[in-house]
Amino acid sequence: MKIKYVIWLLPIVLVFSSLTFSQQTTQENVVQPDVQSPASPEVKKEEIATAALKAVSFNNGVNTFVNSKVKFELFSKDNVATDKILYKLDAGNELEYKEPFAIYEEGKHVISYYAIDKVGNKEDPKAFKVVVDNTPPVVNVSVSAPVIKSGDKLYASKNFTFVVEAKDALSGVQSLEYSIDKTNYQPYLTPFTIPVEGNISLSIKAMDNVTNYTEKYTMVAKDENGNPINLTDGNVSIFVDNKAPVVEIKPDKELLDKNGRKVATADYSYTISASDAESGLSSILFRLDGKGEFKAYTGAIKFDTNGEHMIEAKAVDKVGNVSPVAVLSVFVDIIAPDTTIKAIE
Repeated sequence: MKIKYVIWLLPIVLVFSSLTFSQQTTQENVVQPDVQSPASPEVKKEEIATAALKAVSFNNGVNTFVNSKVKFELFSKDNVATDKILYKLDAGNELEYKEPFAIYEEGKHVISYYAIDKVGNKEDPKAFKVVVDNTPPVVNVSVSAPVIKSGDKLYASKNFTFVVEAKDALSGVQSLEYSIDKTNYQPYLTPFTIPVEGNISLSIKAMDNVTNYTEKYTMVAKDENGNPINLTDGNVSIFVDNKAPVVEIKPDKELLDKNGRKVATADYSYTISASDAESGLSSILFRLDGKGEFKAYTGAIKFDTNGEHMIEAKAVDKVGNVSPVAVLSVFVDIIAPDTTIKAIE
């Protein structure tokens, strides 16, 4: 009796397995996980939010970072034939690999995997460490002087210095840009001032090394009473007020003119007024006869000593613009006339 032996020839393939990333170039900000093949039973089949612009992996020399748009593909080659590939995420249940999968939980993870061939040979388990980063940088803008809210506007001046700081706890900051017109962005390199006059829109763009992107930032302003106002949405509209207040000193009566010198008596009083077209007045300051420091103006001024007197006044608006010093010089005459009589022969 003849026995026929059938020999099945199998393709010769490589013995090792490797791990690759399957990247999608979607621009959406929310990833819909593939509910057919979660990375482990512990991963919830729900919408996972990520701020990433596209699927990107990044290695900083120590760790490999990905966002949840990155998918992982396992493949194995064997000199006979691979039966199956098994894997698990962290301490989760072991699953049979069917198709590429993503990791949706942010933080550090370990993917363990190995293959078994058709005759039962089992590969030594391998591990791939990865950090999932779905959070964009946190951006804060600090200012050298308080941005003031007066009415429905925020005010600053050309003397204010803006400092932008971006931090990213995982993959790190890749780029940081700013604009004052929502159109022309430039890399943030050093603190900057805004010399233009009028309305600007302070906009910030920040992105980390796996393309998590944000235009939001925080900045603290103050109201007219000095109370802090937290601004958190980004794209803050600010009026840059570079015009100083106008200040004026007025006597309550018309001064006498004696040979080009202004003359008054002790019963004259003098008031100081000021106006500001934008951010509003913060203070009016004055000093008398060039002596001492300027102090806050509180009411009408009088002179009760004879001789030359001088009033200097200046005003400061709410963003620190200081007016030129106004000066009024007056000679105060408090000495009564001295009359004599003489007989004419």
